[in-house]
Amino acid sequence: MNCETIDWLNKHSGKYELSHSGMSGVFDLKEYFNKSTPGHETDLKEQIGDLHGVDAKNVVLTHGATEAFSMVLYHLHAKYNTFIVNKPEYEMIYKTPEIFGYKEGNELFVASNPNNPTGTLIKFPDKYSSCLIDETFMEFVEKLDKYRYTNGYIVNTFTKVYGGGDLRLGYIIAPDKDEAAKLEGFKGLITEDVSWINVSAGYEILKKHDELLANVKEIINSNHKVLIHEKGKLKFYSGKDPLAMPVSFVDYSGYTAEGSESVSEKLAKKGIIALPAKYFGITGPYLRVCITGKDFPEAYRALLNALEGME
Repeated sequence: MNCETIDWLNKHSGKYELSHSGMSGVFDLKEYFNKSTPGHETDLKEQIGDLHGVDAKNVVLTHGATEAFSMVLYHLHAKYNTFIVNKPEYEMIYKTPEIFGYKEGNELFVASNPNNPTGTLIKFPDKYSSCLIDETFMEFVEKLDKYRYTNGYIVNTFTKVYGGGDLRLGYIIAPDKDEAAKLEGFKGLITEDVSWINVSAGYEILKKHDELLANVKEIINSNHKVLIHEKGKLKFYSGKDPLAMPVSFVDYSGYTAEGSESVSEKLAKKGIIALPAKYFGITGPYLRVCITGKDFPEAYRALLNALEGME
């Protein structure tokens, strides 16, 4: 098993990158690395706890959301053997449980909320025992203390809002301090502590949380208006407009009946990069279109013009 999304992106690049879901290039991360000093792990946990409205002892720092997601799956497999996932969904969400030996069932509900790729809030199943929710994009649409999940674990990352892909910093919000302590116990065994340099940079970033969040939301809100109001013959998945956040799942069936893999390849040859439906676990006339770039209006027009040419 491999991550087909990453494989595809590594093989495709172009002038119009509608595949980037993080706010890369908005901030200069060097500013925050240059301020790094040791001893801020507790400070960062308290900052994160304040944002989520939870005790800092419930916070576990990780090397990003992918590691966080895997740590929780590993931890919970002694308790649960099955998982529930609704598609379309981000590839990591629906594939990683299978890597750890989970079978499809009704115990552990896994999801991104808001959903990646649709850009909409999710609906929970009627029955589940626990949940593992990736809130990577939540702060674009709601405050992080908005939702609580019964017997639930939250994972998040600095990659999307802060464009911190190179920071490799994320975290887990465990249901209580005892569960957090068990997850901390994996460090030195199946993972390692996050570098103090990265921790300190994260601490410095969150000192400017409100200012930085306002900056990225201004970009996203502007691009979202273009996405919704200048969409030509595009529609959105299930007929539901995405929220003002980095991802959307467009339905291009008003332009062509071709499959999304073929459409993605043709677009890539024109320098327009957008992920096909396949990598989100479904088939159909859908592409994930990200609205993070300052050049999004130009890129969106290029996409629409290219689709027009496929009639």
